Formats: sequence, structure tokens, C-alpha cells
Amino acid sequence: MKSFLLVPKESIETQAKPGVRGTAQGERVLSRSTALRFSAAQKAPDALTALGLRSATLPGMKPEVSGQAQRGRKRARGKKVTDVDATPMPNAPVTEQAGTEAGSYRFMPLIGATMAHFYSQDAEAAARGELAAEFEFIPDVVPLSFPGPVSAGQTGPRNRGMSSLATREWPDESGVPLAHAQGIRGAGVMLGILDTGVDADHPEHASKTIQFRYVSLFPNSPHNPARDVRGFDPDGHGTHVCGIAAGVHHGVAPEVDLYAASVIESETIRTSLGRVAAGMEWLLHQFSRPENASRPAVVNLSLGFPLQPPPGISEADYLLNQRALQAMLRRLLDSNILPIVAAGNSGPDTVGYPAAFPEALAVGAVDFERNVATFSASGAVGRRVVPDVMGYGVNVYSSTERRCNNQAFYERMSGTSMAAPYVAGIAALYRCRAPDLTALEVRDLILANAIKLPRSANHRTGKGLAVFR
Repeated sequence: MKSFLLVPKESIETQAKPGVRGTAQGERVLSRSTALRFSAAQKAPDALTALGLRSATLPGMKPEVSGQAQRGRKRARGKKVTDVDATPMPNAPVTEQAGTEAGSYRFMPLIGATMAHFYSQDAEAAARGELAAEFEFIPDVVPLSFPGPVSAGQTGPRNRGMSSLATREWPDESGVPLAHAQGIRGAGVMLGILDTGVDADHPEHASKTIQFRYVSLFPNSPHNPARDVRGFDPDGHGTHVCGIAAGVHHGVAPEVDLYAASVIESETIRTSLGRVAAGMEWLLHQFSRPENASRPAVVNLSLGFPLQPPPGISEADYLLNQRALQAMLRRLLDSNILPIVAAGNSGPDTVGYPAAFPEALAVGAVDFERNVATFSASGAVGRRVVPDVMGYGVNVYSSTERRCNNQAFYERMSGTSMAAPYVAGIAALYRCRAPDLTALEVRDLILANAIKLPRSANHRTGKGLAVFR
């Protein structure tokens, strides 16, 4: 089986065609449901349907699986059947449960793409013949993951606490205490998190309703559907990120409405372009509901591509994956959503993606004394300098997991993955105070109000430390 993200060539290179915005300059309050239009996008699902691929766009009855009917007939005749494929062998790779059709696809209109799985080379060749002139076929082969482990000495102790702190740690200079004193706590703002998940029953999050989607290993297959369930987190990373941005006791913006999609596995801390696309489409779908379509929104992504093409992956495929992710970030901005991403933990003179995309607000890490973390990634790609801004990302105390007896854990963790949700919380405070500001205006406000940091011999620090003023 091969998987491809089919993206119209017109959309991977250009801005979306805007819908009705009311004025020549564009409405301050943008209705996302009319924001994006790609003339070629619908052609992909139509062509794939005609070629015999099954749509996973809408829920429905599961199709018959190869061999299922034959096994059923054998059992009906009373013969004992040993199904060697029913139980996978230990350490066997996880594979998609494929159907009898030529393949499957999921149309994602809000990001203007279609994810297609082909179960045979003939089906793939036929699809290329129909669509290659107008669509990029982007192979879903380059893994994404959240930034790697940080340098020794700046990680902080694990499992340090089993209760919340008496007060939030955010220094007065951050502006967070002032914002909260003024009643600015993120109310009315939607915050999307793409990560390992969130423990919705942790004391840091249990008092609010969290919209949550688990995006499966094969999210675009009708046989392995994504699910909206009670929020869970097999790793703890996503729960920590959510606690920093939106936790009741520790969060920068504790009153935001939280939308979390689990797109990263705990064992490998890796994900795929298809899973990120499915998670982002779900976020846009939630944000575009009639009751949400004009509300301000922020999205936090603590994930990225490796700095170089992995072994066995061609540079051409690597660059195609990058361009597709960049197009998705562009869709967020087109929909008046500010994307905030972690710069990475590989140190100075390293620039990763998506942090290096101009559409992203890239965040590096400092400690609570404003010292730049040794692991904080920085660098330049052409005229693009990374990071744009810094956030607190060293030994940050936040929620992680619970024991089986329901005892909650809080831990100190370090990384630009911690700095990014701090800045996402700051962005939510600005959007709470002035919900009519556009995403780009909020970005400019964060950069203009940043506290300048001393020059560093090794690190770039962008505009400085993000704060609320």
C-alpha cells in the first residue's frame, strides 16, 4: 500500500482564493466557512471515486475485508479454521486493514487536499494518469516528531510533584499576572493543540470540556477511522503542553476553549504528514462550525521534520513533504488562525521545519532568568531568521499523567515544546483582549512587545521574550 497527499498545484504555491469578506481590506472578523476556495480540489475525490477507491470522508458501514467472507463460509460449513493473520506476531509492523476495493481516500476541503491510499500499483498509475497534471502526489514517507531530547543539565527532575503549585510560576515581566488581574484569561478564544493528546481527567484540565480527536495510524482509511473520544495521552507530552497554555492552575490562558488532536505515538514520538493533515482538517472543521466561525483562534504545533532527509528518502520527496506542510500552515493564516511552532532542540545554527516557514511564529526557549537554553534551535534560511521570539522553556512545571489510583503527576520539563505553548497562551491573551485583531496583527503585536534580550555569541533570539502588555 502507498499513501499520497494530493494537493492542487495552484494551492501549494499560492494563497487561497478568499471568499466574501465584506471590504476591500478584509473583514476583521473572518468567517472561516467561506474563507477557502480551490477550484481543482474537488476533482481528486471525484476521480478517485470513479477509479473504485472507497471514500473515508463520511462515516458509514465498514466494507467487507479481503478474506473475511471466505473465512465466514468455512466456519459456516463447521470446519475448524486456523487464521494465521488474525493475531499479529510480536514485533510485527502495524499494517492497515485493507479492503477489497482499489484503495481509499479522505477529502479534506478545508486544507484543500485529499489523502489517498492505493492498494495496488495499477490503481496508483490510473490515478496519476487522471490527476498528475493538476495535483502534486506527495508521498507520505517523511516522519515528523516533536523536538528531540534537550541537553543534559537543563531537563529538570521527572515526577517532581504530585500537586499543583500554590501560584503560577510566570514572572511579573511576562505580563500574565497583570492580564489575569484584569480579567483577561483567554475566554472566547479557541486553542488547538496537535500533540500526543491530553489527559482530560487530570486536575489541571478536568473542570473544562475539551474537544478531543484521536487520529489513528491510518486516519484516512474507512477501516481505521479517527475517533472523537474522551481525551487521553499515552505519553504525557501533550498534557504538559496543554497545561502550560491552558491549565486551570498553571496555564497562561486558563479560560480558552481547548481543542486537542492526538497525532503522535508515545513509543516512537513520530507522526506522518497524513496524520497531521487529518488533525489540522479536524481543527479547521471545529473552528468553522457556525458558532465558532468568527471566533479568534490559535494553533500550537510542537512537531517538525528532521533537518535532513532520513535514510532511504529522496531529497525530492523530502521537499514535497515540506511544501505540503507549508501549504497547511498557509491555510491556517488564510482562516485567521495564528500558527505557533517550536523552533527545535538541536541548538544554534540549526533550522528545522515548520519553524523556518514564514507562515509560522517560531519560538525558542529561555529559562526564567532570561538565559537562552543551550538546546534552543536557531539559524537562518535566506532572509528568514529563526526563531521569531522566545518563551520560557526550561524546567517548566506542568501536568503530565496520573497513576492508576488517580494520583496526578506534575513534572518539570524543558524544550522549545514548552516555550511554544507559553507563547500560544500569550497570543490567546491578546486575542481575548482584542478579538477583532487578525492573526497577522496579533503576531505583529507579540513581536513589537517582546522584551529584548542581550546579544548571544551562539544563539539567535529573534525579537526577544514574548510577553503580554
